[in-house]
Amino acid sequence: MATQAKEQNLLRPRQLQYVLLALGLCTLLALTIITFILIGDSWWQTVTAVCSALLLVHFAFLVHDGAHFQIFRTPAHNEFFAVVTAALIVGASYSWWQHKHSAHHRNPNHITLDPDAKLPVIHTKPHATGIMSWRPIRFFSTHQGVLLFALMPLEGISIYAASWKHLLRSGTVKYRALQITLIAINHSVVAFLMIWVLSPAVAGTILGIHLGLFGFYLGMVFALNHKGMPLITDTRKGDYLLRQVLVSRNIQSNALLACLMGGLNNQIEHHLFPTAPRFTLRKLAVLVKQHCLRIGVPYAQVSLTESYRRVYQYVNRVGIGQSNDYICPLGTFQHSPQVIQTTASKADPT
Repeated sequence: MATQAKEQNLLRPRQLQYVLLALGLCTLLALTIITFILIGDSWWQTVTAVCSALLLVHFAFLVHDGAHFQIFRTPAHNEFFAVVTAALIVGASYSWWQHKHSAHHRNPNHITLDPDAKLPVIHTKPHATGIMSWRPIRFFSTHQGVLLFALMPLEGISIYAASWKHLLRSGTVKYRALQITLIAINHSVVAFLMIWVLSPAVAGTILGIHLGLFGFYLGMVFALNHKGMPLITDTRKGDYLLRQVLVSRNIQSNALLACLMGGLNNQIEHHLFPTAPRFTLRKLAVLVKQHCLRIGVPYAQVSLTESYRRVYQYVNRVGIGQSNDYICPLGTFQHSPQVIQTTASKADPT
């Protein structure tokens, strides 16, 4: 499979395509800023708040791709591009995110080693007593999947707070001075434009819409691909393909949805070939799916709405102590595709 991907030239960086994409996003961002200034102190600024939030998410996708060395041929150029784009345009710390994201890729959906596997749920037991046995709390604990989606608008604030905390902590932080300087410029320019153009009431509302939509958009994309898939507890190194494919889920997508998701709709291929540019993931998916079917490994691909349903159901089940339903005993079937098929189907209930 990897040999076929190389032969079809699907793994090399796509510098020209990414440069054109970056120039297009920068042009749209400049037009949004100009429109913001021309509109002035008006509630029509809600439109620019929506546009700026959507654009920042797509710049964040560029940061993600740079972190995976998908843009330029040398790691140093990719990293510097990601650092500058994250700090100057998105206003967040690349080094904070990169540390967290690398841990996720090393151990995807590992119950303790993957930071993205942690969920903001209230855990209750089937036979809870005291306040946890009250009917309203019991009802909430079995329907708290809505909590995950309700908290997503706060993700933007969380990212900025975590970025500053990371950069101001003691210890070695790569590109610390550069990141602090560029993030400070970003935040200062935003604050200046808000004070110069808008009244306090409009500024507060616009900022809230921007941050809320930015966090919600990011959360709705990144929540889809692993939550509700099997969880790994085995700490031994095993089959790379199994550890990546079993815990990942693709979203059935057309070209528009793939664009809106920054290519992360093909999460299985992204995890198997993290340096593959987003522009080649759809072609890679054909090879990966054929290979998985040939060796008997399940290849999870569902619709967008079905994926959200499974995420919601998963959070509910974890909240009432049924997370063990998703445990994937990887160590017992590292070389047995037939057992994988059975276990994975049980671990991703429908």
